Amino acid sequence: MERGFKYHDHTADITIECWAPDLTDAFEQAALATFEVILDTSTVKPQETTEVLVSGTDLEELLVEWIGELIALIDINGLFYSEFHVDRLEATLDGYVLEARALGEKIDHERHDTRTEVKAMTYADMKIIQEPNRTTLWFTLDL
Repeated sequence: MERGFKYHDHTADITIECWAPDLTDAFEQAALATFEVILDTSTVKPQETTEVLVSGTDLEELLVEWIGELIALIDINGLFYSEFHVDRLEATLDGYVLEARALGEKIDHERHDTRTEVKAMTYADMKIIQEPNRTTLWFTLDL
């Protein structure tokens, strides 16, 4: 099935459009797209696994929490990530919950080709479009 992402210019930010066959894969693409803004993920070996658990009252908040947590984990763990596996994404009584694994390695500026620092994800221009065989996410990163 088709999946991927592309970037749209925005003033001091970057807007990302990503798509995949379903919501789970789209969230994985969103993580990869975010890290591709930060660095060339092909230079990061998936050696260490970090468990990620986030929740949100709706899918938009869940997406913001997911990307925000991954950005925070760079500083918390001193790791860059290159692979993302969403193991559980489901509706609960309080909203949504996502359990995932981010795989990466210790930051090594000799090998990791960094691009741009991402400060946060914003709700600006956010869209989540779910269709039968395709989910598309639009979101903006504050650089």
